[in-house]
Amino acid sequence: MANELAIKSPSLEVNAARYDSDCQDALAAATDNLLDQAEAAGWDRRRAASALMYLAAKRLNGAAVNSTKSFRPLD
Repeated sequence: MANELAIKSPSLEVNAARYDSDCQDALAAATDNLLDQAEAAGWDRRRAASALMYLAAKRLNGAAVNSTKSFRPLD
């Protein structure tokens, strides 16, 4: 069996109206899996989700991937 991508490829052009929701659908299972792993490791699921939002925003803004700065997730 050939290797399958863990996240499906886009089926729409980037400027299509449903592109963002298609991307969210594609990332949902992987995100849930990552949050499950974080929770299994002892992290609070809501705080882990907050950390993921923070990390995603940093990458969107072009910040360093391996920043040493700490942050405070929303409570």
